[in-house]
This record gives sequence, structure tokens and C-alpha cells, in this order.
Amino acid sequence: MTRSTLVTANDMRQVLRKRLRKHHSTWAEILGSEIPPGPHTKLEMVGVLREKLQARGNLGVGNVIKNLLLEPRNPFEAGRRRRPKQEVVAVGTLLAILFVAVVWFNFLRR
Repeated sequence: MTRSTLVTANDMRQVLRKRLRKHHSTWAEILGSEIPPGPHTKLEMVGVLREKLQARGNLGVGNVIKNLLLEPRNPFEAGRRRRPKQEVVAVGTLLAILFVAVVWFNFLRR
């Protein structure tokens, strides 16, 4: 269980910047300037961080999987359906052929 200790917004920004340098990822400044100045508890900072992450619709496991399997979004046609990438179609086709061959030669051939 975590203790409720006071953490300032600058302390949280420093922690996030250290994570950026450590993991070499593209951390944007998540918290922004909407945090009132002064000390805050860890639970308050976690709550603000969770609100910010939930407000970002482009994050999440589902969207990461969709971005891996589907072509990039067209910003000018937001409602248009995304097509699967050619690599995904090729690998899926090969796996389907392999599955049919295994079923045919092991179970259906007499």
C-alpha cells in the first residue's frame, strides 16, 4: 500500500522526464499546465494522470493492435473504414492455407 505523501507538479514532471530519458520513448508532457501550483498528494497526482490518459482516445491496447494490423488513418476522411495492411493479408492467407493443408492431410484424407 502506498503512503499519502506530498508531491509537487514539478516533481511529477521530473519523474516523467526521467522515464523519457530512461526508456527513449516519445513521452509527451502528459500533465500539462492544468495542475494548480503547490504540493499535492500522490493519489491526487495519479488521479490527474489517469484522467489525462483516459482523455486521450489514441492510446490503449486496442488502438495499438488496430494500428499494427490496419493501414494508417486518413485525417481527411475520419469516418472511412481502414483496410488491413498487405503484410497482414499475406500472412493470414499463408496461415489459412497451412491450416487447410494440415486438416486435409491429417483428418479428411482416407
